[in-house]
Amino acid sequence: MIASAGERVGEAAEDRRRETGRAFLVGGSLAAALVFFYFLSTLTGAGGSQLQGTTAGSGSTPGIILPDQMASAGAPSAWTQARSSASGNAAWGPAVDAPFSRLWELDPGTGREFFSAPAIVGGVLYFGCNDGKLRAVNAASGSVIWSFQTICGICGEPAVDSSGVYFGAQDGTLYALDRGTGARMWSAGVGYHIFCDTGILCDTLVITGNSMGKICALGISDGEPVWSNELGGLVLGPVILDSICVFTTENGKVSAYSASGNCLWTRSFTGQSSAPASDGEAVFAGFSDGTVRRLDLSDGEVDWETDIVASSSRTVLARPVLVDTLLLVGTCDGRLVCLGSGGGRVLWEQSFENWLQLPPASAGHRVYLACDDQRLHVLDLATGAKLDSLEMGGYAGTAPVLADGRLYFGTAAGEFFALAGSPCREDSQDGVSGQGGAT
Repeated sequence: MIASAGERVGEAAEDRRRETGRAFLVGGSLAAALVFFYFLSTLTGAGGSQLQGTTAGSGSTPGIILPDQMASAGAPSAWTQARSSASGNAAWGPAVDAPFSRLWELDPGTGREFFSAPAIVGGVLYFGCNDGKLRAVNAASGSVIWSFQTICGICGEPAVDSSGVYFGAQDGTLYALDRGTGARMWSAGVGYHIFCDTGILCDTLVITGNSMGKICALGISDGEPVWSNELGGLVLGPVILDSICVFTTENGKVSAYSASGNCLWTRSFTGQSSAPASDGEAVFAGFSDGTVRRLDLSDGEVDWETDIVASSSRTVLARPVLVDTLLLVGTCDGRLVCLGSGGGRVLWEQSFENWLQLPPASAGHRVYLACDDQRLHVLDLATGAKLDSLEMGGYAGTAPVLADGRLYFGTAAGEFFALAGSPCREDSQDGVSGQGGAT
């Protein structure tokens, strides 16, 4: 549940990492497993909004996928890449302010982290959990429509089209499920753990990458391999723009590929790279040397780079988010920095008490940000001023999604929430629709 002031919460969790047998790209066993540690912590309860609402049970409720006409206003009819947008901004208005109320809470009771941000299509949320389940959940009620069990955790965001849900798991397998029933349509091993998001390229290919540097494209109808390539390092992304996909890696590479698998360009930089974002003309990424870079989409040349952190250790790792001509970047020294996307000039920054590892969502005049201070923060987009914060009851797990005035997010304590707020007064006065997902 969402914690009120003074409640003692915390989870200690270790991710299971196991290899599966079948692999068509690479073989062998993984030499080391990634482990996440979360320590017991006491909430300070400083100034957070109080929430009330209902709890959804962990069991499945028989049902069918809602038709697309029942989807949240303005939300996409397909989710072809993480955040459903190359911009990285998963927000479809209206923007909302306090007071907030809890519509529902999903607590499977496993204590396993929600790291897989949800896709929302046709009024249904699709997201994974480190308990190994991919769930389809009614966005309005929180009831579980169906769930699919894998043998390991799920970190990456799924892709969804009219008939299927596609996602990778830490068992090294890419899965395709029937969107209506959750039945497995096909599965294919990619050799090593998948922490990468999954995308749909040109309506015919499912693309992802693994923890040992392989990227791959499979036929969407049968899961057969179409092409693959080797980047090296844990793969992040992809961001998709028409027939081009861009991946980054934790060894500092940024690479663009055509739908046929041709490498269009590759650039290497010092330090780890974040997942990429794009405005259709350029690619944006943050790096652990404290630098944010804009690369030309056509050739990968650096248009500008801005140093935003003095420290050189794990500083800029959150995926950048584009909101019109603004670029929002979270850092691991606890700051959200707003830059102009055209020239890289810092416009404002805001400090927090812990890491910002997840991309924010922005609609209208608002920014919604999950922080490792165990709070969901609401900021003013123009100035970065803090307007409100909500106690999440655990460390940040998933990036927030805003659709139809509802905020959806999961925590590392193993709970997933849907919140409703009040209409943003500035947006109502200015006639702002709040739709922020366009690139």
